[in-house]
Amino acid sequence: MSNPLPEFERHPLDEVAMGVQFEPLKAIKAAHLGLFWSSIRSRYPFAEDQPPLPHLIERPAMAPQKQGVLTVDVEDAFTPRCWFLDQTKNNLVQLQRDKLFKNWRKLAGNEPYPRYSKLIQEFSGEWETFLAFLREHDIAQPKPNQCELTYVNHLIPDDQKGLGDPSTQFTFFRPQPSASFLPPAEVFTWSARFQLPDGRGRLHVQANPAFRARDMKLVLLLNLTARGAPAGHSTEQFRGWFDLAHEWIVRAFEQITDPSLHKLWGKKHEG
Repeated sequence: MSNPLPEFERHPLDEVAMGVQFEPLKAIKAAHLGLFWSSIRSRYPFAEDQPPLPHLIERPAMAPQKQGVLTVDVEDAFTPRCWFLDQTKNNLVQLQRDKLFKNWRKLAGNEPYPRYSKLIQEFSGEWETFLAFLREHDIAQPKPNQCELTYVNHLIPDDQKGLGDPSTQFTFFRPQPSASFLPPAEVFTWSARFQLPDGRGRLHVQANPAFRARDMKLVLLLNLTARGAPAGHSTEQFRGWFDLAHEWIVRAFEQITDPSLHKLWGKKHEG
């Protein structure tokens, strides 16, 4: 795809998460998570314990007998997932024995999006720091089996009608005829998945109404998650997969959202 990616001056983006999943490192204990925090505590002075995330694998083909495309395997519920947060708490690193993720998120609501190029550079640095930590403590290097990139957007209609009429938000819906028996929906939910090229994974898109935690405002959450296996285990191969995932998320966001919203968000293109 040679066309420039669209940009938005007032992007509804609220959170970005990018990370790598690998075969569980059985040698990693809770104590190692604390040791890792010590190595990055100057940049991430706060820590929180969270329940582990499931081990997800994006399969090349759908498997009807398994009722979906994902398999779930919780390796060890007793070894926590740790959040390591920076001074602002807008940035955090997540670590458990089979995942390393880097998140950027809004808390106050007015924080500027730092852009993908900065976030992927920061994630690559945290990944290299983790690999060095494993070598220092004689723990086998990880065997990655999945990359993931998620963009969480908060769409706020001018009035509550937009929460029940998807045609005001998305290009692939059409309003019901005026003589329809049913009244306009109060809210709607929607999900779809799309195959990435060359068998490199899938893009999952979900739209759901939710009350935003920071102000309890009812918003429409539009989540776009790309998940799939990188071509190899090097940082460069990770970067290639994330670049593809980023392009698909950005172009999908532009294609499925209504042009009237693009104007509201100040759409422009890179030069």
